[in-house]
Amino acid sequence: MRLIATSIALVLIAGASASGGWTFCVAVAPGGQEAWISEVFAAPRAREKLEADFKAYLRGRGVAKADAQCPRPEDDKTAAVNAQFTAAEFNRKLGRALREVAASEFPPRR
Repeated sequence: MRLIATSIALVLIAGASASGGWTFCVAVAPGGQEAWISEVFAAPRAREKLEADFKAYLRGRGVAKADAQCPRPEDDKTAAVNAQFTAAEFNRKLGRALREVAASEFPPRR
């Protein structure tokens, strides 16, 4: 019985790790007047891929050469939401027009 419980626990832990945690992405357009920030989402893939996907998402909406960053995923969704709030406030303080990207728009589900 203990072996079964241990096996189930390992499967649950592996499943949680496979999601990669919670993150968001933020991008700034050349010239620095506008920024885009996504809602917090479960990170389905590596940061580098998410950043490339966010840049591609923006290119598809006419924003060329945006500098995109997605923070390291957090296990705790609340920590990711707090980091997103801090990033949004930082960009507002710099005077950037902040555009929100809904989770339903990004990341592309693959």
